[in-house]
Amino acid sequence: MNARSTIDPVARWRAVFDRTAANDPIASRRAEAFEHFAELGFPGARDEDWKYTSLRRLAGREFAPVSREQALAATPPAAPSFAPHRAVLVNGYLHEAASALDGWPAGLRLRSLGRDTVDSDAASWLRIPAGGGTERFAALNAALCGDALLIEADPTVRTDTVVHLQIDTLGDESSASHPRVMVRLAAGAGLKLVLHYRGDDRAERFVNAVIDVQVGERSELQIYRLQQQGATTFQIERIDAALARDARLVVRDASLGGTLARLDLRARLEGSGASAELTGLFLADGARHLDTQPRVQHVAGGTTSLQDYRGIAAGRGRGVINSKVVVDEGAQKSVSRQTSRNLLLGPEAEIDTKPELEIGADDVKCNHGATTGQLDPAALFYLRSRGLDERAARNALTRAFAGAVFSRMDLEPFARAVHAAFDARLERLLAEAA
Repeated sequence: MNARSTIDPVARWRAVFDRTAANDPIASRRAEAFEHFAELGFPGARDEDWKYTSLRRLAGREFAPVSREQALAATPPAAPSFAPHRAVLVNGYLHEAASALDGWPAGLRLRSLGRDTVDSDAASWLRIPAGGGTERFAALNAALCGDALLIEADPTVRTDTVVHLQIDTLGDESSASHPRVMVRLAAGAGLKLVLHYRGDDRAERFVNAVIDVQVGERSELQIYRLQQQGATTFQIERIDAALARDARLVVRDASLGGTLARLDLRARLEGSGASAELTGLFLADGARHLDTQPRVQHVAGGTTSLQDYRGIAAGRGRGVINSKVVVDEGAQKSVSRQTSRNLLLGPEAEIDTKPELEIGADDVKCNHGATTGQLDPAALFYLRSRGLDERAARNALTRAFAGAVFSRMDLEPFARAVHAAFDARLERLLAEAA
């Protein structure tokens, strides 16, 4: 474990920024981003956006930056292969030797906008998504990110095309990385994108990620996200998506790792006919803290959204699911549905759920619901009466609880990986409770 510091966290990050900004061709843009972070400050106990998630542990730690040379010297361990098209980021830098960048379809392009690149994409590269509790960290990401990846899909690319983005956090030293990815779908394009975050337990780390998405008219983007960070990793992530007319966004999310992880998942339905379907699962066991904050904003009328999340907490684990739908004034005929179901597997486990609706139009169909409880004793008794022991019965009921989310994970290699990781963790925590 690294030493804790009593220095103000903004001042500490300023010292890091001052060391890394030298000889940067877009230093002025980075400086603007850092000042934006400094102005917003580090979230404290009175910050409503962080009501259920304290960053006191993160604020008191120091993380060294990782250089490009250090990142590229690492050898990423073997990982599941979700697609033949694969890009690997190691501590925020594109690791070409570990990637599979040949043979991509003609209409699908990947570019690395490294620190030495200055072109017309720089403004887009350092765009800071506005609003919400993670805006400050998105600004810090813009100030300190190493490489950024730009993934572009033309109309010739269809939704059977899969890109695997492997985001690894490696090394023996306490460190910080700031992965940054931009996804741009032209009108009529389609793409499946797998985001796989991985890490080990060799050191404390801070991962501050930004995924900036624009989905063009009549386009469809499906994101499959699996977060498997190490047990001593802090992760804060912002996924920010803007959808044009008749565009569609689908997110299948599984948060299983880290000591403290926060995901802000935001979709703006800016064109009529746009739709977003956000579903996910988290498993907070041990002393793990997992915070998921999905939000859909209906900017245009005739838009639809679905949010369906399942949370499981065990041991002293804590989960947070704070989902929100905003219907802007004039966004008539909007339809939204929010569901949050949560399961506690022990007396010390905790899940805070807070579904919210903010409606500015009068001709809409919006509803939400949330439940939190324990395994049904009657169902446990029934399974025991049919010959299952206590552990097997609990396993079966917990997997059934997660089944509604699992059933939507229709990318087979991804579904297999999530099932395997979930089952392994579930077996371990039930064995410990036995």
